[in-house]
Amino acid sequence: MRSLAAGCWLVAGVAVAAAATEPLTQFRPSAATSEYGAVSEVEFSTPLLELEPGSLAHHLPHAMKDYRFAEPVWVIAYRTEVLDAQGKAPLANYLCHTFFGDQRVVQRQDQEMLAVYSDHYTPEVRLPEGLGIRLTPEENLHWMPMFNNRGADPTRVAMKVTLWVIREKDARKPLRRIYSTLRSVQVPHLYFVPPGRDEKQMTFQAPFDGRIHFLGIHIHPYGEFLELYNATRQERVWKGRPREVYSSAEGYPVRAGETYRITAVYENPTQAPIDAMAGLFLFYSR
Repeated sequence: MRSLAAGCWLVAGVAVAAAATEPLTQFRPSAATSEYGAVSEVEFSTPLLELEPGSLAHHLPHAMKDYRFAEPVWVIAYRTEVLDAQGKAPLANYLCHTFFGDQRVVQRQDQEMLAVYSDHYTPEVRLPEGLGIRLTPEENLHWMPMFNNRGADPTRVAMKVTLWVIREKDARKPLRRIYSTLRSVQVPHLYFVPPGRDEKQMTFQAPFDGRIHFLGIHIHPYGEFLELYNATRQERVWKGRPREVYSSAEGYPVRAGETYRITAVYENPTQAPIDAMAGLFLFYSR
């Protein structure tokens, strides 16, 4: 959400200076293929960052970056990686989640974005063939990497993102434009689960007519599943466990004003509260 002051942003109620925008111009040919056009890859990353013990949903101001594509592109897939000081994947789970898109993510539930999301259990997303997120030079794109360090010692890690795109000039036939949003079972998104079973629900009304084409979940360790339920039609849309996604070129039909319910279940086997988040990232056409 933009603040009133030029050159600043409002994130969770705190004004922060906007970073300089970096151009995304380094496209390289990809081994991935699409009947809709030649696929290219773009990468960007953080430097090595120090994570203190007990850091949860941790986003460091100097790790966040603003980007801009120099030409129109269609994002069709992406991957997020966390690397240690030796450039290898660490054994521990340090990726909380990340956002890259045309808005800053704030603690609310109604943002329609041109954005991608990922988390530890869903680090890679490939959208159904023929669908894409169209980004142009007019969009100021913000990247917000977020980390967890549940260990007792500090650690140093970096995060890297790879985007698979079809440059508009390389498109062989039209792609269908999709949008995205994040819906969590509660705000603020970070909460704590006591020992035993915990279930949380949230309802919302669909603000558009269209189709849901992709669903992924953001969940922390000991999360069992998230479910999206159409309360108006009394039918389940999708129930997903960690590492599962819903993906469909045809999509699930949505009508404005329908009521939907998100349910998240955790099973905490420890004797102490555990950290939790539970949300769905949705990609849809209008």
